[in-house]
Amino acid sequence: MTITRGAGTALLVYGIGTTVGYFGAGGPGGDFEPATIAGYTAPSHYAAAVGLWYLGAFAALALIPFARELRKVGGWLGDTLWGIGIAASCTSVVGAFLGGGLVTALWEGGTEVQQGLPQPVVYTMSEVANLMALCGPAFFVGAAAILLGVRGPLPTWLRVLSVVAGLCGILLPFYFTIPVYLLWVLVFGIRTAFRGARAGQPAQLQESFV
Repeated sequence: MTITRGAGTALLVYGIGTTVGYFGAGGPGGDFEPATIAGYTAPSHYAAAVGLWYLGAFAALALIPFARELRKVGGWLGDTLWGIGIAASCTSVVGAFLGGGLVTALWEGGTEVQQGLPQPVVYTMSEVANLMALCGPAFFVGAAAILLGVRGPLPTWLRVLSVVAGLCGILLPFYFTIPVYLLWVLVFGIRTAFRGARAGQPAQLQESFV
């Protein structure tokens, strides 16, 4: 049972890239705030928003090599983690194009669309896009974190953190769990990227990962 350094690198690309991209784009979500929606739909914001949504989408593709590397864990666990990672990546990319598509529609539609689209509609579409782009993949990655915490070759402290952060990822739509989830992405990603676990090493001897 092994966890490669590549898995950690890919997870970091996902975590950092999607956070910068999706939060940077500033799609309205949470409380309904007319000023935030007005700023998001301002023509001066279109180019930056579309570019940041693209950044987030490309970063979400990193979940594919993350899943590929976790598949090397082997057995049913590796196959399950592989499928979870693919689902997470696809969900996030679809959400990015929904959020970016809203901005593109405003950009290309001109004043008729910009002035005719009510703020509640913009808010609703943006909220759904945020849920798919951020919370959807966090649901899947959170489930993967729990599986790694329960069955993966991890030290005890990282097992506990993985389970707690996994639950926070699943509950990400509540937003207050975001810091714990992102903390795990950084901790697990950095530690795995630098230390990994040696291929072919028995699971009982995984203390090299400590």
